[in-house]
Amino acid sequence: MTCPFLKEAQVQYCQAAAVRKLIPLAVSGRCEEKCASAAHAGCAVFQGHAEEADASGACPFLRESLMQYCGAAPVPKMIPYSEALLSRCGGSAYRYCELYLGMAHPAPERYAVDGIAVPDWLRYSTNHMWLDAGEDGVCHVGIDAFLARVLGKVERVSYIWQKGILRRPAAVLTAAGVDVEVVFPNALELTGCNLYLRSDPARLTAEPYSAGWLFEGRALRETADNLIEGEAAREWMAEEERRMNEYVQQMAGGPYAADGGMFAAGLAATLGREPLLTLCHEFFLPQWGGPRQ
Repeated sequence: MTCPFLKEAQVQYCQAAAVRKLIPLAVSGRCEEKCASAAHAGCAVFQGHAEEADASGACPFLRESLMQYCGAAPVPKMIPYSEALLSRCGGSAYRYCELYLGMAHPAPERYAVDGIAVPDWLRYSTNHMWLDAGEDGVCHVGIDAFLARVLGKVERVSYIWQKGILRRPAAVLTAAGVDVEVVFPNALELTGCNLYLRSDPARLTAEPYSAGWLFEGRALRETADNLIEGEAAREWMAEEERRMNEYVQQMAGGPYAADGGMFAAGLAATLGREPLLTLCHEFFLPQWGGPRQ
């Protein structure tokens, strides 16, 4: 699976030039005529290396190569074809690329529980984090829409680790001036974090399943253990909503419930430090032994 904006181009370049300029064959024009004929003998770059090559026929320093580039980028950057699969463009990770999300406008999630999105292609942990594991082994992790609704506006995102083998990805999210730690309960090979969130943390809760992802890595055998998906995930989310509604109704005072009984968006901002930390301990603490009973 590759990004639909990943394009290919055959390019020419001068191997002897100090600065390698890639020229697509479709627009090479007069440069191609000079380099591909005996006229190249008048080129200053060739003359500087004339002792190394024969001046007859085409320039011996003229090279062609197959390159790939992003068709969504305002300024295309050519990448050798042999290296393209090392980037996110050549695998499932392209779905979390800023350029792809900005150009493709992926379809909204199909499933929701009382307005809380529960995408059916994801797996969920009982502390309200999600895992998207691609067929190529690349995986992404983030917080779900339930946790995003509770937090509301996030002021800062801090990563505990940015890379490392056998890590349980963890970050500290600051909401309403309170630091809330989120930890994915299973280990993975952590290869990167969404550093864009450090400059624009609002995207974490505004787009939790796309641009607001937190961690990127490679899945291990245990990475998907005890996670919930499909119909079971929707049933679990409905039960979590019921538990949260009962929890906030038992709290004394405060605008904690919205119309219809659904807990208010941005609940964190209406609570003090201790009530918020107690709520997070109840709902967002990792359950190492599997789903909450």
